[in-house]
Amino acid sequence: MTSRAAHPIDRRVLLVGGSAALALLGACAADPAAPPTTSTPRPTSATTTAGPTPTPSPTRSAVPPAAHDLPTGEPKRVVVTSLGGTELVDAGLIPAGLDDDGILAPPPGVAGWYDEEGWPKPGFPGAAILAGHINTRKNGPDTFARLPDVRPGAVVAVQYSSGDEVEFIVTRSKAVPKSRTPKDDTIWDADNPRPLLRLITCDPTTPVEGGHYVGNWVVWASPKP
Repeated sequence: MTSRAAHPIDRRVLLVGGSAALALLGACAADPAAPPTTSTPRPTSATTTAGPTPTPSPTRSAVPPAAHDLPTGEPKRVVVTSLGGTELVDAGLIPAGLDDDGILAPPPGVAGWYDEEGWPKPGFPGAAILAGHINTRKNGPDTFARLPDVRPGAVVAVQYSSGDEVEFIVTRSKAVPKSRTPKDDTIWDADNPRPLLRLITCDPTTPVEGGHYVGNWVVWASPKP
């Protein structure tokens, strides 16, 4: 983002906690004795515990979409399909804000689109945020259980209640420590004129502290050409 002052809600995300519960998906459940819930192994290079490699912010030279090109209605479903045609995510969407502890944690069984004031919906200029659980203690694998399996080139489709659909291409998919997730401007880029998308869950390959994974998994996506 170019100016966090324009988005006081995001500032609250940054200041909450300071532990594994900081910011996003703090309520992802984890049984320390349970294995990771992802169904396929991932390359070692994609599951590092180091911080994200600094990358340039998305270009701001692109022309934003015209008003008549914007989707109407409310985001209702997100589907992520791999390059090989495998469906990795198929989840209903609901609006989701921060709870009383400043945590973005939608209910199990659905994913949430971050609907705080000043934040874009998917397909609108800026980086829209979708968050979902990797698993829950009660029901096991949840809506974003296979998000860590997503690789660059995968297609993310967000369907609206109006029947409109916006599509994105995944450009990055990697582990990010929870302490760094809310400070990464490539994620919280609400002021970007391009319609971008970020999907966030917990990283089940990381240690468990206080019943929660200490890492996030983040997917970055740009508009499909």
